[in-house]
Amino acid sequence: MTSPVLLGGIDFFHLMNDRAMRSRGQAGNHCLYVLELDGRLDMARLAARLERATQVLPELRFRLDNSVLGRAGRPRWVVDHHRRAPEPRLHEVAGERERAARIEALLADRTSGERPWALDVVRGAGEGDTVVLRHFHALTDGKGADRLVAWLGSGSGDAPDDPPLRQERHDAPERLLAPLSRDERLALARAYKAHVLALGRAPILSLARACASDGTGARARALPARSRVLRLTLSAEETRAFDARVRQKARLAESSLMLIAATRLADRALVGRGFAPPHHVIPLPLSLDPKVGARRLFGNHLTMVLLSLGRDELHDDARAVARLAEQQRAMVRDRLDLGMIAALDLARWLPGPVYRWLGDQPFQGELASLIVSNPGAVTVEGFAGLPVRSAYPLPAVVTPPGFQVIFSRFGGRLSASIVHGDGLLGPDEAAAMPEALRAELLGEPGPPAAGAV
Repeated sequence: MTSPVLLGGIDFFHLMNDRAMRSRGQAGNHCLYVLELDGRLDMARLAARLERATQVLPELRFRLDNSVLGRAGRPRWVVDHHRRAPEPRLHEVAGERERAARIEALLADRTSGERPWALDVVRGAGEGDTVVLRHFHALTDGKGADRLVAWLGSGSGDAPDDPPLRQERHDAPERLLAPLSRDERLALARAYKAHVLALGRAPILSLARACASDGTGARARALPARSRVLRLTLSAEETRAFDARVRQKARLAESSLMLIAATRLADRALVGRGFAPPHHVIPLPLSLDPKVGARRLFGNHLTMVLLSLGRDELHDDARAVARLAEQQRAMVRDRLDLGMIAALDLARWLPGPVYRWLGDQPFQGELASLIVSNPGAVTVEGFAGLPVRSAYPLPAVVTPPGFQVIFSRFGGRLSASIVHGDGLLGPDEAAAMPEALRAELLGEPGPPAAGAV
């Protein structure tokens, strides 16, 4: 028996973002976790495995509480004791291009608080299967999904290994606030609010807003609803070259070089459309899991920092790295990472319209200039007895900003998913993006800029 679990502040943020996305015609705030296997699964045995997993892990029967109490109070997960595992779906495709298109299409296949997870298998002729876990973002984050997939595929026969203990399976950032008094929490939240408002004094512009604008700031066309995906995987040699560049330029802060590279891509797209915002504001999630031994499967156990890069800093490696390092030092000094948790912990008590209104204030309706995430190394090595050849997380695009770059590592190789709103990039511009990102990561001259939409 698992008692109801209140959504943490970041969980609630993702729930509210889901509602906002659906109000704009998007599928919602959900993610994929993609595993490319060396071999084919037996679908009947996979279905039996998922059913067994759902029986032994109550959280796999979670749904958002839609009772009067659940709707009137803070959102919470409750266990549906009659729920069975979702039936895994098989999608047969012909060739790599159709496989990639099918995975991209699954980003439009909604999961929700009522049905927060599902599993699909994409199968090509003569190829290994691709397993796709679809999950509601409020249910878990990228690291949690990595461990959940690894557990679902563990063990032998048709049953996974014993799950982690109940107290290990779920965590929320708010536990870090437990030692603090009410006044200390309020002070941290106010400091974070002041930080965000200071960043908002200079305007930002996302690719989605730029493409929807008529040039005067007025909305000329609807924001895109569909996610499009571009993939880049560095070779082992290129990954070593990137790591050497991190040691040389960023003092082991690889996320700084990733953030700079992704922001340059977004800035180049804006400039190609005649826009030159004075700075870019980029949220960077930071996991709160221990480096070793974490067994959490559920909950968004992270905080997030907002980082800014000015136009005069962005294209100078040394200045950009120094500026990001300065902001991260200030974040630690002023406890802004904890301040963000305190602010969201307070905000989840607010009515939905007030919450959304407050969220729109700092950047005049923009969420950020773009989104960058670096969940780190993928740990899953096998699934249902088959080796994993590659694995990566893939969130649906949030529009606006409509442009996000998600980095991960598998088997010692760095990869990235460039996720953008359909129609925001022209065909040639989109085709050039992965090579442009490769060049930025390796410090090489980039390819010529392609034409905008």
